[in-house]
Amino acid sequence: MNAGAPDIGATGSNNGATLDGTEGVEEANSQAAQQRKAFETALGMMAMRIVSDAQADLDAAMDDTEEDV
Repeated sequence: MNAGAPDIGATGSNNGATLDGTEGVEEANSQAAQQRKAFETALGMMAMRIVSDAQADLDAAMDDTEEDV
């Protein structure tokens, strides 16, 4: 471990969420929680786009390989 790095452990921070993954009522309605959910949604959409593009590239490469045989 880097001596200058913070030790957050294997689980990291729970950001105010309880251990079962639920949030308190005040946290669920806060602007920070809404922003976090919006960010997670946008991040998920970008990840799906990247995976979809990679799958399309793989499919195209496989089609080219089949045509060469």
